[in-house]
Amino acid sequence: MMFTPRAFKEENLVTITAFIKTHPQATIIAQTAIGLEACHIPMYWQDDGSEFGCLYGHIAKVNALNDIANLSAPWLVVFQGAGHYISPSWYPSKAATHKEVPTWNYHSVHITGNVSVLTEPEALIEILSKQTADFEANQPKPWSLNDAPVEYIQAMCRAIVGIRVDITNVQAQFKLSQNKTTENQAGVVLALKQLKTLRADEMAALVASVS
Repeated sequence: MMFTPRAFKEENLVTITAFIKTHPQATIIAQTAIGLEACHIPMYWQDDGSEFGCLYGHIAKVNALNDIANLSAPWLVVFQGAGHYISPSWYPSKAATHKEVPTWNYHSVHITGNVSVLTEPEALIEILSKQTADFEANQPKPWSLNDAPVEYIQAMCRAIVGIRVDITNVQAQFKLSQNKTTENQAGVVLALKQLKTLRADEMAALVASVS
């Protein structure tokens, strides 16, 4: 479970799945016989008619997670977005009361689910095709699996397994200064914009969106 103060809790599944689509890099954490195992792979969410839907991705066959013994317990999948340090000096109220401390703003989605391993060539091709289409969408000349020799793609598929996570629980925390006054939120936005970095600009826009 993730500690999630009410002010930062996000429960809208449409909002959460949209976040996953724009931040597909996932951290998978699983309990194995020798302890916790983690890996980092892109995953995508799919509506399968269930309450929360499911996630798909793939890992190398030689990955330690590819062991039937690791499938008995649920896995935790974490998606994170832009994070940024927030200085107490950015709050106008700090000058008056000095009752402010540093913090960190961020997005985090924790998904728990039961996992199945997919080895059928058709399932692997479907996962790879979906991910490739998503990631190549903005390219001038999008690459597809059809651009590579069939034998080559088949050989690559023999080295991987597909992962399906049937989601049983979703927790999302979007910590964007929602617990601060409008004046202090405006101070955060102004200070972030003055840093003139891509990460700061992104966080400024996010805080402004909840002001």
